[in-house]
Amino acid sequence: MPRSLTYLFKRSFEFVPIDEIGSIPGLVRGIYVLYKAGKGRTKDVVYVGMARGERSGVKGRLKNHSKTKGTLWTHCSVYEVWDNISPEQVRELE
Repeated sequence: MPRSLTYLFKRSFEFVPIDEIGSIPGLVRGIYVLYKAGKGRTKDVVYVGMARGERSGVKGRLKNHSKTKGTLWTHCSVYEVWDNISPEQVRELE
């Protein structure tokens, strides 16, 4: 297994526009951040959530948020955890 520069995160997808969440791989376990675009290049954090992989991954959670909270956020970031990170550790990250 390749050595990570970070202990917990395997990879990340940062500042993905809401209309591009389909590009995020399925069944990703980890945490995600929802942002609303502000003035200029700023983005305000609206929500922080997690997907432990028990029922769905981050992509499924984002699709649900886009249906119910679509007007509240414009971008998201996803931080995928390594396979050896337990669901309890994911909960702690959130």
